[in-house]
Amino acid sequence: MKRLLIALAIVAAGCGQTTGQSSPTPSSASTASQSGSSIDPSAATPIAVTVKDFSLDPADITANGSAVSMAVTNAGPTIHNVTVRNATGAVVMATKNLREGESETITASIPAGTYTVLCTLPGHESLGIKGSLVVAP
Repeated sequence: MKRLLIALAIVAAGCGQTTGQSSPTPSSASTASQSGSSIDPSAATPIAVTVKDFSLDPADITANGSAVSMAVTNAGPTIHNVTVRNATGAVVMATKNLREGESETITASIPAGTYTVLCTLPGHESLGIKGSLVVAP
């Protein structure tokens, strides 16, 4: 068990050192819209999402309406991000890489459907930072 924890710490430390290599975070991740159409950020109440070593809380998120907003906080000692991808794998919204205690609110106009939510840093999804976002009309 101790070796597993040490191995996880080494992987996590290495992930924190990769800047810009593996994070497909779009440069406009925290802007009002990822799809090009302008939305009013106040139109959506932010959904609180906590990312930590190695889980996403809540793992399954439901949003009503196309204006989706998430207030993401990293509560773990490892750098994490929260990225939302559509069925084709395209990033529809994402936070920057957040250090321990950092937060970011992201808002986008997203069509109704089911999306994948994950941390895109190497190995983090397979360690449990994954979930879903269902956008209801």
